[in-house]
Amino acid sequence: MIFQSFNLLMQRTALDNICFPMELAGKGRKEAVARARELLEIVDLASKEKAYPAQLSGGQKQRIAIARTLAMDPQVLLCDEATSALDPKTTRDILRLIQDINKRLGITVVVITHEMKVIEEICSRVAILDHGNLAETGTVEEVFANPKSEAGRRLVYPDGVPYEVLRHEAGTARVIRVAFNGGTAYQPLIASLAIDCGVKVNILGADTRNIDGKAFGTMLLGLPEDPNEAAKALSYIRSQPNVTAEEVEYHV
Repeated sequence: MIFQSFNLLMQRTALDNICFPMELAGKGRKEAVARARELLEIVDLASKEKAYPAQLSGGQKQRIAIARTLAMDPQVLLCDEATSALDPKTTRDILRLIQDINKRLGITVVVITHEMKVIEEICSRVAILDHGNLAETGTVEEVFANPKSEAGRRLVYPDGVPYEVLRHEAGTARVIRVAFNGGTAYQPLIASLAIDCGVKVNILGADTRNIDGKAFGTMLLGLPEDPNEAAKALSYIRSQPNVTAEEVEYHV
């Protein structure tokens, strides 16, 4: 298990923190030290084996904690909000390390997080829990493209504003939500609409993301007041691959 707050033993060096679980399991000192040094190489901290936790940065502490979890060759790694105490750059580095461990060592990684960016970064499957119940599960692509539960929609679609406010700001009676369901990332949909159909729409908001080179997320558009222009825009958008569109009637 990788803890949110590292949980290193402050009176032990980095090397001895990694040796600790092996000591509890009855391994000899020589064998434990050799294994700990291998793991320090994996987490790229070989030069810090004699450092104490107080001498390490947050990211370095978490790397030592990760090395400690690998000491007993686990089949499953449980990450309990393992990056929430870290700054954004260090978070990315730790996530890349966890992803590398998953691929290189073949260890299943279960990530507990409230941050959707963490899921996008390293996960292949996602399960959404709502008040202790399993709301939905599926591949990251499936859930992000079309969340089926209310809890899933709350997580994938950020809290919106009332439809009446959107309509007023857009100067239009019709607002649509466009969902990108795994097409080529950053497909120039709005520019293509203007060029191919000569129709201009108002972008009211967007929350899109690139997952493995594919586009997921949503965009809110205000359609032209002219019903023919609006119909032309909606028809064009719906004809695009890996894109769906629905009219927003109440709230987003």
